Amino acid sequence: MGKPTIDQILNSLTNEVLLGRAYLTIADGLKDWDPIVLKCSPTFFGLSVEASLQMSQMYVAKLYDKTKGAITVKSLLDRAKIEASTFTHGTAQQVELAVKESQNRIDGLQGILKSIEKRRNEALAHLDPRTVIDSVGLANRAKLTIADLRKVFEETSIILNKILRLWKDTYASLEFIGSDDYKTALELIADAKHAQVDRWEKEFPNTPCDFPRPNTPRRPY
Repeated sequence: MGKPTIDQILNSLTNEVLLGRAYLTIADGLKDWDPIVLKCSPTFFGLSVEASLQMSQMYVAKLYDKTKGAITVKSLLDRAKIEASTFTHGTAQQVELAVKESQNRIDGLQGILKSIEKRRNEALAHLDPRTVIDSVGLANRAKLTIADLRKVFEETSIILNKILRLWKDTYASLEFIGSDDYKTALELIADAKHAQVDRWEKEFPNTPCDFPRPNTPRRPY
């Protein structure tokens, strides 16, 4: 089997960023949504947040995997440097500069990437004995925030677009269209819960409702 082409590598890596970012958008949006709406299905929404956070971390782990032979951002940069003279929308010197600048961006992410690697190896892809004994300890050993994950995807998008521009004279918008369409479903649930309260107040006008109205306002009709 031959090596994947630069086009194939770029397509695969941009897809990883798109999906990882989408999962992060879903997790970040759901965690702060109206709790009255989320309580209608707490197990579903709770697991959705947790699963989306885990998936976003796994996509970062894949983008910067250290497994031999894995296709990663680093392997893209290595190929670009080797094949710099084959780029048709930039000189070899421009490609080499883009690779150097990209590596500097990756160097600035090392603290976050180390946390991701530790989480992958000790909980997400493998269950480490230390995690079984002390699951809370992993959060302290590998601190990570949503802002950290967002930074990795943003920096990776810049890197990929640097190479895309020199290789194909194009840029990619690495945001998954529709990644926030969960809002529509939550707004529909809020509307239904408003309607429940309306029915209660109409039937029992002098009795406080047993369940609260959602904080989410009704959608305009």
